Amino acid sequence: MNEFYIPSNAQFIDTFFPTIDGVVRTVHNYADSMNAMGACSCVVAPNISDSYEDDFPYEVFRCKSLQLPLNEYRLAAPSLTPGLSDFLERGGFQLFHVHSPFTVGHYALRQARRLGIPVVATFHSKYYDDVLNVTHSPTAAREMTKYIVKFYENADSVWAVSRGTADTLRGYGYSGDIFIVDNGTDYAYPAQPELLRRRAMEQFTIPAGKPVILFVGHQIWQKNLRLVLDTAAELKLRGLDYQMLIVGDGYCAESIKAYAASLELGESVRFLGQVSDMELMKGLYLSSSLFFFPSMYDNAPLVLREASAMGVPSLLLRGSNAAEKVRDGYNGYLTDNSSDTAARRICAVLADPEGLHKTGAAARSTISRPWNEIIPRVAEKYREVTRLSVAVS
Repeated sequence: MNEFYIPSNAQFIDTFFPTIDGVVRTVHNYADSMNAMGACSCVVAPNISDSYEDDFPYEVFRCKSLQLPLNEYRLAAPSLTPGLSDFLERGGFQLFHVHSPFTVGHYALRQARRLGIPVVATFHSKYYDDVLNVTHSPTAAREMTKYIVKFYENADSVWAVSRGTADTLRGYGYSGDIFIVDNGTDYAYPAQPELLRRRAMEQFTIPAGKPVILFVGHQIWQKNLRLVLDTAAELKLRGLDYQMLIVGDGYCAESIKAYAASLELGESVRFLGQVSDMELMKGLYLSSSLFFFPSMYDNAPLVLREASAMGVPSLLLRGSNAAEKVRDGYNGYLTDNSSDTAARRICAVLADPEGLHKTGAAARSTISRPWNEIIPRVAEKYREVTRLSVAVS
């Protein structure tokens, strides 16, 4: 079999554009990269907005969905979607790749068994934390993790995006094999970085001569934005003249802004909202001295890989899954979950511009990998899974 051959596949996910998060962007890059390499890859996802029109170089089949309480996500209802079963049968897919253990994932498992094809299931998120955040019930969260473990036990191949993520799934009670596939990035260092930097500084009126601290991410409290803002307040108390930029949107955005206002941070901290223009986003990274991402919730964040690809060093929390690739002082920086400690570390690293530059260069060469280096490994594993499936059948 051709070593570049990629089995035809359908990617299943429980949310998709226009909602933007790390898993959405990962699935997009899987399908986009594989189609660019000549493979057939489509996405099955819930309908999010009747006014949104898909415009991708791959097919997206939208299934029915129901609005979930308390956040912007919707519950996929694939079993209630006319034509989906026929679409999957006509597609002649050799493999389903599932990125959610909920309704869309269980539907994919049932359809795969009917069609006699294997299922790859990637574990992306800390679902115990997600359920606990919504229900405030440890009992409900524990029961949900049992349900999730059963889902992964029924998959033909289980993947995780980092070693720490795999450990999380094992902590839930899963005891099978887990294959690690890192996330890539579609950010590449530009030929003319200064042009992008100037454009972003003009667009967002970023002051020259001040250190810029950047946070990029979904605006939810689980991302530890309280620590980000408390650290900003501590930096102000220490007399540091800085600019902090917070990029992203989410269902907690207004309460996060209200908390920032209560700290009286003024123009030191600015919320820029969602920035969809990739070149403008590159310019924001290039305009920044330090990327501050103290999330204990994230596993293999794309934003860390983007910052690294732009040569910007990151400050992460010691012991977090997000920091798995970081060696403190070499290709990034680590701190504890304390605003005082984080502020002291920020002041120290900003006082060493040469060290910042070296650390950013090391991050660029050791943390970020383009998707076109990740996808061949994905294809190799797809081929292995489909071969095993044929042998068993």
